[in-house]
Amino acid sequence: MSADTEMERNICDFLERNGKSTALIIAKEIRLDKRTVNKHLYDLERSNQVFKTDELPPVWDLMEKKNEIKQTLKPEQTSPTTRDTGEEKHVEDLLRSGALKAHQIATGLGQSRTTINKQLYSMMEKGKVQKCSKSSTWSLNEEWSDDSFSQESSSSCPSDHGLDSVSGLQNFKVITKLGEGGFGCVYKVKHKYDRKIYAVKRVILTRKADSEVMALADLVHPNIVRYITCWTDSDNWTSNQERNQVNNAPGSSDVVTFDRDGCEEREDDDDDDDDEEDVTSGMESLSVTESASAAAEPSGNNRTNSSNHSRTYLFIQMEFCAGGTLTDWIKARNHMEKQRTIVEIHQIFNEIITGVEYIHANKLIHRDLKPDNILFGADGKVKIGDFGLVAAQTDQNGDPIERSNRGTRPYMSPEQKCKKNYDEKTDIFPLGLVWFEMIWKISTGNERVKLWMDLRDRRFPEGFSGSHPTESKFIMKMLSYSPEHRPHAKDLKENLETLFSLNQSLSQKTV
Repeated sequence: MSADTEMERNICDFLERNGKSTALIIAKEIRLDKRTVNKHLYDLERSNQVFKTDELPPVWDLMEKKNEIKQTLKPEQTSPTTRDTGEEKHVEDLLRSGALKAHQIATGLGQSRTTINKQLYSMMEKGKVQKCSKSSTWSLNEEWSDDSFSQESSSSCPSDHGLDSVSGLQNFKVITKLGEGGFGCVYKVKHKYDRKIYAVKRVILTRKADSEVMALADLVHPNIVRYITCWTDSDNWTSNQERNQVNNAPGSSDVVTFDRDGCEEREDDDDDDDDEEDVTSGMESLSVTESASAAAEPSGNNRTNSSNHSRTYLFIQMEFCAGGTLTDWIKARNHMEKQRTIVEIHQIFNEIITGVEYIHANKLIHRDLKPDNILFGADGKVKIGDFGLVAAQTDQNGDPIERSNRGTRPYMSPEQKCKKNYDEKTDIFPLGLVWFEMIWKISTGNERVKLWMDLRDRRFPEGFSGSHPTESKFIMKMLSYSPEHRPHAKDLKENLETLFSLNQSLSQKTV
């Protein structure tokens, strides 16, 4: 039996034992790379042994079960926008195994070459894929497809069977899902008792989540998303009945305790081998009480194995930022839905820097600053959010910490991409990119991809330095390859205040 045949047999055996699963879950269980599993899944699909659903990410199952699953699917209810997004995701999944020609993609997805070509050029316009003119092959654009990040998204935020069924939110009316990222889901909710609107983030209870709560609980600042409280809930995706038995077991508890004396090193979670570097160094420890841990991990014959996906989730309740994200603000500016004055831009960026200065003053590094994680309150004030990658600046002895290269690749500093012993200056690099985005209009995804590589290398588009000489000098320093050449947030804020006062006379200038 060839190695490929054996791998495909292992995949089919897994689907036979466990039922429908995503490529990521299959890869983890049979200990193969996700790209390899994706390649074999599409090979199996071409040989009519497996099929995939239109869910995102695709869910795979054996062909013999297709009739059963078809009864639960209602493709006629799918909107054109959702359908297009799903088709793009299928193309992305196929390209994760490597560069392919259009006819190969068409064959792999069972589509006509004309349809696939149209899809590919649409995705290229959005900056998702790129074409090699010499070989006529298509590939994912590295700068805008962080494979490891999307993989975590699949595992940390499973598909819900409806907003009303989200376990752990019994005291809330779930209004909508605000977003889904590499480290969890965020819901807009209304509390059933105080009737107020909040945002609740659901993440798998790990050391990363532990650190996020501790950071939010300690960071009290007008430009930081306000933390309310947190709790845990155990969820078995396979069986609601089993989940209820666990949650209602005698002695079970959802209580989360803060260990204020907790400076001892804890045993590493198996799922967080890549994250033992810095997430809890120098920070107080958040721990689940023993009864809650027991409820989350049943013993004896009732213990669920990994194929049943039994996990404990941490829910973080925060203020709801009604003003949207900086991404929304930038998109509106790029589409000229609203003119922006230079003073308005400076005011917003000053609040961002003020929040980052406060984070650094508390000996923390955010590590994932980007427009998606910068929000606006109902009053228009900036609120920095998503502390899922927060880290201590140094260890307990004040020494540098070995870091991971987690984050959002387009905004990562060079040292963060290379997994070096970086410090808080790593947050300054993405702020330079963010400031540029706020000022300069970028019309299309394709234009963005071409511009972004130059920008990361401190090469501005023609006309930028001439139109914004002072800003370009600041951004140039912020984008320095060596972190020691970048300004500290505190110094940057002081210098910017001088710049802003000089620019008051430009209050009517639009960009």
